[in-house]
Amino acid sequence: MQATNEQIEKMTASYMQTAGEMNTMMRDTMNATLESISVMTKGCSELCNSLSSLMQKQMEQNIKTSQTLMTTTNVNDLVSTQNTMVKSQIENMMSDINNISQISSRIAQQAVEPVTKIMNESMTKMSKTKAA
Repeated sequence: MQATNEQIEKMTASYMQTAGEMNTMMRDTMNATLESISVMTKGCSELCNSLSSLMQKQMEQNIKTSQTLMTTTNVNDLVSTQNTMVKSQIENMMSDINNISQISSRIAQQAVEPVTKIMNESMTKMSKTKAA
């Protein structure tokens, strides 16, 4: 009878420890997920601001282009001016696309970091528990 009570107490203590560890792991996972969501929210705001700025810049550039094209005096001048402006706009667009791509990549990397960290820690804890 004494041995059975001790076994029950050991099993109960083991279950309580396991439940506590699972609770801690779940809490840490939730915190990492919330941190990741926070990063994504801030990142989306930054991305929207960048896109808004790019749109405003593009509108201003279109106005300047229209004004410049209106001042041309002949067809050759018009074509030359238009070619120069199109080339400039394409170069600017490629630069802007690269900038947006870098921002998106940075946001994704920062958002994944907390979740990756907690998952690696959880896997390490679980492998140590199995080994013991």
